[in-house]
Amino acid sequence: MAKADKADKEENEAAEESKGSGSMKLIIIIMVVLLLVVIGVGAALFMMSGDKATDNQTAENGEPVAEEVLAPKVPIYIPLHPAFLANFEDQSSASYLQVDVQVMTYDEAVEEAVKTHMPKIRNDLLWLFGSQKYGELNTVKGKRELGKKAAETVSKVLKDAGAPHSIEAFLFTSFVMQ
Repeated sequence: MAKADKADKEENEAAEESKGSGSMKLIIIIMVVLLLVVIGVGAALFMMSGDKATDNQTAENGEPVAEEVLAPKVPIYIPLHPAFLANFEDQSSASYLQVDVQVMTYDEAVEEAVKTHMPKIRNDLLWLFGSQKYGELNTVKGKRELGKKAAETVSKVLKDAGAPHSIEAFLFTSFVMQ
């Protein structure tokens, strides 16, 4: 009987050990699965969050930066068609300037204002182009100066009309002198 009790005791201990190691394996498997789920959720949230840095940026004084400051500005190019054709002022022989131009702005209201006041803008630009001297426009500096004067002319026409007038650039897309 002692042998039978001893054999039963050994079987019970073996069963308990196998139950203990089985439950330990189950706990480890559950922990690994939970760890993988947490890592997956964290990675998904990180990927979906996007660039939160730009949403929460603040100015130096601690106030939030306005959305329009953070968003890149998209330039609006307004072509002034047809091409301008003007005679040079100081030439005895027939010489002319032909230019295609575009006005650049970031304000949509300026685009509408330019279209509305196009006849006055074209008139003033024709007077400006016609008053140029061939020798001055024959240099890069002269062409840049003409571009600055032309931007000021367009801006002045819009300002005098009480319209938005933030002209960022005046661009020559074709420049022919003969």
